[in-house]
Amino acid sequence: MGQVIIKADQIYKTYSNGKRKLEVLSGIDLTVNSGNIITIMGQSGAGKSTLLNILGTLDKPDSGILEINNIKIETLLEDELAELRNRHIGFVFQFHHLLPEFTALENILLPAWIKNDQQNPIDRGLELLETVGLTERKDHLPSELSGGERLRTAVVRALINRPRILLADEPTGNLDMNNARKLIDLLVQINRDFSQSIVLTTHNPEVAEIGHFKYELKAGQLKAA
Repeated sequence: MGQVIIKADQIYKTYSNGKRKLEVLSGIDLTVNSGNIITIMGQSGAGKSTLLNILGTLDKPDSGILEINNIKIETLLEDELAELRNRHIGFVFQFHHLLPEFTALENILLPAWIKNDQQNPIDRGLELLETVGLTERKDHLPSELSGGERLRTAVVRALINRPRILLADEPTGNLDMNNARKLIDLLVQINRDFSQSIVLTTHNPEVAEIGHFKYELKAGQLKAA
């Protein structure tokens, strides 16, 4: 068993719509160890994105305890939280969120520039681009890349700061089956080659099969699948 990267204990989240309340997460417990792939299955609206946003500190639970690298998140100020997020968490979303005016390489380097990395992040960016087979596309704008290439670029961007955890929210949702399989193969490769911890949400059972530990989120509860 590797080092604990994320530990979530009794996470609750409720949304209100006027007088109506919807409990999305009802006491979620989850531990992510280094080198593990965790997959979370669930239908649309089950709360998968909400859970991932809380694990990634983009949202706050109503109650419960979240620890990242043994740091209780509730003890951090906003600037400390932003620094932890940039240094230790990589995000891959269903929509790539690449900046259209920057090249693939420039998009990849953005988190390193924000971090003010004193090392040379360009070398790591080029190494990662080679890993995902995009070296020849490094100077292309997102509009000049295919959907699969944009997602691979987003994956590399998420890895540039060597995060402890990679959070992927329905990463294959907008891809055809061929590109979806390529992306999943890439995530498995990254996990194997870099011992990268990954938490991935999906509604696709085939995608969920890559998990060392597989869960289903249903009615606010997380259960082993």
